[in-house]
Amino acid sequence: MNVTVPSALHELPLLIRGGSIVPTRERPRRSSSLMKKDPFTLRIALDASEQASGDLYLDDGDSYKYETGELVWRRFSAAKSGKSTLKISSDDLVAIYGGQDVVDGAIVPVGGTNAFKDSISNVRVEKLVVYGLKSKPSKVALENGGDVEWEFTAGATAKGGEGIASVLTIRDPMVKVVEDWSIEVTL
Repeated sequence: MNVTVPSALHELPLLIRGGSIVPTRERPRRSSSLMKKDPFTLRIALDASEQASGDLYLDDGDSYKYETGELVWRRFSAAKSGKSTLKISSDDLVAIYGGQDVVDGAIVPVGGTNAFKDSISNVRVEKLVVYGLKSKPSKVALENGGDVEWEFTAGATAKGGEGIASVLTIRDPMVKVVEDWSIEVTL
């Protein structure tokens, strides 16, 4: 299948398959080491069943300390919770896999202190962009009850229709990339 997307020479179109969550850092830097403490944006493209997931793996990029557990490995997911709620959450995959990580294709135990995780403990998720919601939300809030700032632009939904997808933008929800959290979107 070929897709033609018009774009100016200074633009790069980003195509995301439905069901995917793509974490990005959107501040321009001269090297990845300068981005270590930059915030993340999560681009969430819902599939036809209004779900999506994606992983984020981070380590220091300089050493082999990831072999002893100095890393961050997160799973981001979006799924319907009940009839009218979309739940977006972040979970620690190292904890889920019982303190294990995949190193060179093999599962190895990790544990002890995690200086790398501590060094990026203030890195936040600065924005979530959800594509393909079927309707405008009535409320967007952190699971613990805190409200967040959001904006919705109507468009095509994940369940069908052609054209530009609907977009829900959640700005600075005050969640950290290294922590478990959940945001509930009431439709």
